[in-house]
Amino acid sequence: MKGDDETRRKQKVRRLEAGVFAAAAAVFLLAASSGSFPSLATFAVFALFLFGAENSSVILRSSARMTPGVMVVMAAIAAYHGQGHGVVLGAAVTALIGAIEIDRIRERRIRVQLYNCSMYVMAAVAAAESYELFTTRLGVPPLVGVAVATVAYAAVNMAVIVPAIVIEMGRPAREVVADASLPNYIAFGLLGCLVGQLYTALGPLALVLMITPVAIARLTFASFLELHEAHEATIKVFMRAIHTKDAYTGKHTERVARYSVYIGEEMGFSHSRLEHLRQAALMHDIGKLAVPKHLLNKPGKLTDAEFEQVQAHAHVCIDILTLVDFLRPMTAAASGHHSRFDGGGYGGTNEHPIEAYIVAAADAYDAMTSTRSYRRALPMDVAFAELRAKAGSQFHPDCVEGLIAAITRRGEKHGLGYEEDVVKFEVAPPVVGVGSAGLGDRLPDPEPAPPRQTVPTA
Repeated sequence: MKGDDETRRKQKVRRLEAGVFAAAAAVFLLAASSGSFPSLATFAVFALFLFGAENSSVILRSSARMTPGVMVVMAAIAAYHGQGHGVVLGAAVTALIGAIEIDRIRERRIRVQLYNCSMYVMAAVAAAESYELFTTRLGVPPLVGVAVATVAYAAVNMAVIVPAIVIEMGRPAREVVADASLPNYIAFGLLGCLVGQLYTALGPLALVLMITPVAIARLTFASFLELHEAHEATIKVFMRAIHTKDAYTGKHTERVARYSVYIGEEMGFSHSRLEHLRQAALMHDIGKLAVPKHLLNKPGKLTDAEFEQVQAHAHVCIDILTLVDFLRPMTAAASGHHSRFDGGGYGGTNEHPIEAYIVAAADAYDAMTSTRSYRRALPMDVAFAELRAKAGSQFHPDCVEGLIAAITRRGEKHGLGYEEDVVKFEVAPPVVGVGSAGLGDRLPDPEPAPPRQTVPTA
C-alpha cells in the first residue's frame, strides 16, 4: 500500500518536473528572441549579487526558501530598463545564473537545481515583461509597474514551488503559501526597483543600499526559525514524555492535533492561528502525566474516586502550560477540551475560545474511532452520528460540521476496520463496552437493596 503511494508520488513529481522544464525552456527561448542584452558590467554585478543572496537563503519549516531574491531581480530589471535595452533577456539570464546553488550541486541534486533555475527564470521573465508592459507601453507610474511586476513574480514563483512542496512533503498548500506573504514580496520588490534606479545614476555604489536590507532580512528570518525550532523542541520533549507514559495517549494526541487543524482550516484560520491550534491540541492531554497508568488503561468503568483522579489532568494541564511562556496563550484551548458547549463538563479556564471547542470535537472523534483499553473502535459513521446528536449541547455545531466536512472531502476512513497506530493492551478490549456511543465511563451508583420479604404468619 505504502509502496503504491510512493510510486504515485514519484510519478506526480516527474510529471510536474517535465512540465516545468518544458515551460521554462519555452520562456527562455521567448526571452532570447528579443535579441537585446544589457551591459555586461551591469549584468555581472546583479547576477553575482543574486548568486550570493540565493546561496545564503533561509529554509523554512515547509521547505520553502525565503530569500531577498525578488529584490535583486527587481533591481536588475530597473537597472536594465534604465539603460534602455536587454530587460527581458537580461532578467532571464540573471535569474538562471543567480539561482545556481552550490549546496545542490555538491549534493548532486541536479533535478532540484534545474527545477529551481526553471522557477526563477519564469518568475523573472514574468516580472520583466510586466514591468515593460506597464511602464513603457502603458505609461503607468513606476510604482504601479513595480507592484504589478512583483505580483507577477510572486504568482509564478508560488505556482511552481507550491505544488512541488505539497507533493514532496505532503504539507497543505495553504501552509506553504503562508510562508511567503505577498506584502513581503511587494516591499522587497519596491526596494529593489529603487536600488536599480539609483544604480543607473550612481553605479555600483547604489548596491550598498541593498546589502543592508539583504543582511537584515536573512538575520530576521534566521532568528524567527531558531525561535520556532526551540518551541517545537520543547513540545517534542513533552510529547516524548506522553509517549513513554502511555503509547495510546501519545498517538491519540497526534491524531487530535491533525483533526483540529482540519477544523481550523474549514473555519478559515490563518496560518499562524492554525499553528497555535496545532500546538494547543498536541498539549491537550499533557496533564495525564500525573494520572496513574493503570487508570489510563483500565479495561472497565471507573469508580467515582478514580474518575476524579482522571479529571485532575485538565487542571494539571493548566499548571504546566502556565509555566511556559510561549504555551501560556494556549492554556484555555488545551485545557478546555472537556468543557461542553452548553456550559457543562469539567476543566478549562474561564475563557472559552473556539479553539477549545475545536479540540473537544477532535478529541471525542478520535476517542470513538480508535481502540481503547475499554472498547474496540467504533465505525466512522457511528462517530459522525454521535457528534451530530450532541452538537449544540456537548459540542460546538460548527466544529462538528467542519470536522465531518474535512474528513469527507479528503476521503479519509477512520474507526473500525480503518485504524492507524493500533496499540495492544494487556486485556483485549471488548467490541462494545465503556465509552461506546451514548454510554458513560463510570460505574453506576449502586441500586438500593430491595425490601426484605417477610412470611406472613397465621
